[in-house]
Amino acid sequence: MEQPVLRLGLLGFSAAQADRLVMWMRQVQPGWPEWQAFDPHLADAWMIAGNSVEVLGRDAVVIRHPHGTDTRLTLNRTEVDRPLAFASPLPEGFASAEFFDADDEVSVRQRLQRFEAWLRPLRTQFALGALLVERIDQLRRGVVHLTHDGKLLAVLDLDHWRVGLHIPARPVDLAAADWVRRPSLANDIPSSFIRLPLHRLMWTYAVRTRQDVLPSRYRQLPVYLRRVPRMPARWFDDLHLLIMRELTIRPGTLAELGDRTKAPAADLAHHLAALYYAGAVTTDAESARRAEVRVRKDLGALQLDQAVPDTVAVSRTMEYSQLGVPTSTLREAQHSPLRTLDRHGDLTAPMPLREEEG
Repeated sequence: MEQPVLRLGLLGFSAAQADRLVMWMRQVQPGWPEWQAFDPHLADAWMIAGNSVEVLGRDAVVIRHPHGTDTRLTLNRTEVDRPLAFASPLPEGFASAEFFDADDEVSVRQRLQRFEAWLRPLRTQFALGALLVERIDQLRRGVVHLTHDGKLLAVLDLDHWRVGLHIPARPVDLAAADWVRRPSLANDIPSSFIRLPLHRLMWTYAVRTRQDVLPSRYRQLPVYLRRVPRMPARWFDDLHLLIMRELTIRPGTLAELGDRTKAPAADLAHHLAALYYAGAVTTDAESARRAEVRVRKDLGALQLDQAVPDTVAVSRTMEYSQLGVPTSTLREAQHSPLRTLDRHGDLTAPMPLREEEG
C-alpha cells in the first residue's frame, strides 16, 4: 500500500550534518514512509542539534538556527505538538529522554522509526485518504462504515463531509476493511473516535502523496477559487498561497498558472490537487462567482499581500531551503510553537491570522 511522505524539520545542524541526515532519510525501506527535509513550521517531526540549544527557562529553549548565524528560535516544550528529538551532546543542565546520535546512521534510523510510531494517527489518515481517492467517483453521498474483523474502524458521513476514525486503527487494518453502505441515520461517530472534517483528511493525503491525483479536467479547463480551506493557516506553504492569490486576480488553466507563478508543472499540479481535495478550487465559473466576496475576505485575513514572491522560486531550487528560517506569511503563525527572537532577545510579535474554523 502507498506510504506517505513525512516531513522532518532539521534545526540547528551544520550544512554537513544536514547533508548526511538527508542522505540517510532518503534511503527508503520498502513498506515504510519516506522522510523529506521540510520547513520546520510545517514539519511532522523535528530533529534538533543539541549543541545549538541554550536553556532559557524550565520549559523553554533557544535554538541557534540556521547553524552558525545569530538567528535564534525559541521553543516552549509544553507547547510542542509533534515528536522531536535532540542530537547529542545536550547542553549542560538540559535533560531529555528523546535524544540520538546524529553521526550514527543506526541511531538516526531508530529515531525516525520512533517518529513513525508516534505519527501513526497521521499515517492512518493518509491511508484512509488514499482509499477514498480510489473510490471518490462511487462515494459522492451517504454514510459508509469501514469494518475489519467485526470492529468498526471508520465512519464516513459524505453528506456532512466529516469522518470519524478509530484511534488505534492501523493503515494495514484500513487496507483490509470492508466498506459497507449504511442508512443516513447511522452517521453517529463514537465518542472515542477522532473526528475530522473530511477536507482536512483529504488534505493530509494530498500534500503527502507522491501520486499525481489532480483530476484531468483541471489540466484543460480554467480553474477558479471558490473558498479558502478551513484549516490552520500554517498548513499552507508559499505555493498554495500564491496559487490562491493568482486565482483571485483571475482564473486560469494549469498552463496559464504555470506561466504566472513560474512553478514547475509537477509542483503546481501537486499543490493544486491539495487545494482541490480541500474543496478550494473548481472549474465551475458560477460556483466561484457566488463565493467571490467571501473568498476575498478570507484571503485578506491570511494577509497574502505580505507574502514574499521570491520565496517560492528559491524553495524550488535550493536543496535545503526548508532548513532555513521560514520566510512565508506564516513564519510567525500563532499555531506554531517556534518563535523568532530578535537581536535583543525579545520575541517578535506574531502575525495576526484568521480565526481557525473547525
